[in-house]
Amino acid sequence: METLNLRHKPAGLKKWFVAAALSVTALPALAAPAGLFITDTDLARLRTSYVNPPDTATRTSYDAQRRAAENALDDVADPFTVANMSTVRYNWCSSDNDGIDNSLADAQRHIESQSHVMRVLALQYALTREARFADKALSLMKSWASAHTPVNIYDFHPNFQNATIDGMTSEFCSDRPWNFALDAMWQTYGLTNVSDAYLLMTRNGYSLSTADDALLKGWILKMAQAVNSSFHAWTKWADLHRSSGSFERYRNDNHLSWSMIGLLAAGVALNDNNLISYVIEGGTWDDQRSGPYANPSSIRNVIDGAIEANGRMYEERIKRDPPIGYSFFHLEPMVLIARIDEVLGQNRVRSYKGADGAGLETSLANYAPYVLGTPVAGGEGNITNYGWLYFFAQRWSPSTASFPQAAARVSAGQMIQQAAGPVVFLFKDMTSGGTAEPKRPMPPVITVDP
Repeated sequence: METLNLRHKPAGLKKWFVAAALSVTALPALAAPAGLFITDTDLARLRTSYVNPPDTATRTSYDAQRRAAENALDDVADPFTVANMSTVRYNWCSSDNDGIDNSLADAQRHIESQSHVMRVLALQYALTREARFADKALSLMKSWASAHTPVNIYDFHPNFQNATIDGMTSEFCSDRPWNFALDAMWQTYGLTNVSDAYLLMTRNGYSLSTADDALLKGWILKMAQAVNSSFHAWTKWADLHRSSGSFERYRNDNHLSWSMIGLLAAGVALNDNNLISYVIEGGTWDDQRSGPYANPSSIRNVIDGAIEANGRMYEERIKRDPPIGYSFFHLEPMVLIARIDEVLGQNRVRSYKGADGAGLETSLANYAPYVLGTPVAGGEGNITNYGWLYFFAQRWSPSTASFPQAAARVSAGQMIQQAAGPVVFLFKDMTSGGTAEPKRPMPPVITVDP
């Protein structure tokens, strides 16, 4: 049965332009992938699999992708657009059904849902080479790029020392609490999907005019600036409050890793080596809005801080509710960042180990029993929803017996809206070994008190 993870959050949690001038530092020898998460070899395999699926699970997963793409041909662009940022409120604690673009919840929800459609269409084009899918994706993307207003925290003049923004209110569920700044990064879902859609089209034979290419790249940069502004609410606050009891949270929280998957996706789409380094190694990046900044919370630093020696995640240690679901929720962007790095022909994340010797493999091994049902994760619901992460784990560590066992628990029709899409079809049959071939020349409601 097809399952669509619209929010893809741990069970039990509440959920809630004009192209900029583009200046990036291009990648040297690294060439771009066939898509954000797939290599040329993967794409060749997938083009065979969709015509002649090797098994029922693959067929079910592809059918979910095909149906989504066919349905998306009728979608109408609905970009989040505001004329005055001062009207935008938080509205994270309740549904926002007024039909007006006036909240951060609107901004996040709109870009997540429509960027998923763009990526579905772009993937179907890459698979089938049918231009109608890419044509529709481009039409939606151009409409968004021309009208979208990403929520950038620098429009609200943040004071990181005092943890304040313009028009700030005090209660968490009020119009504009500090969490408005901390949660604007959930636009990362849209940034990830749009970057992937751009790559799936342009790296697989779909030609853009010079004007359209500039428009889309400018839009990706503008979204990256917005996500980065919220990322700064975490990192720059921590830079200034090293003795605070909240410092550990601001350096290890899942918001950081989720921010960085979007930023890394943008780095690949824009061919910006400085942005890629910013995410993976803590390099300096100038986003052309907030100025140059060296990232103190690179993904490797977050892996070091958030994964303990025994593989337990930060979210479980502090008893975030639900602890196992939140641990997987944090592992997800870490694993996907490692996969993007692998697709780029690198191994800077998946085998990285922190000061205590722990890394992704350690944590994935620690949590595999929960996917297998021994032990059961309390009342947290169906933890097998995260079993697809073990497609990567078994590729990188094929000798670990629990990894293929966990991967086998995945629902065949699972579609991840925030990243990747039809995960069984895309990743189940990746070959083992962990070396990519050279490439061609409303999130959880969390109160964080400063």
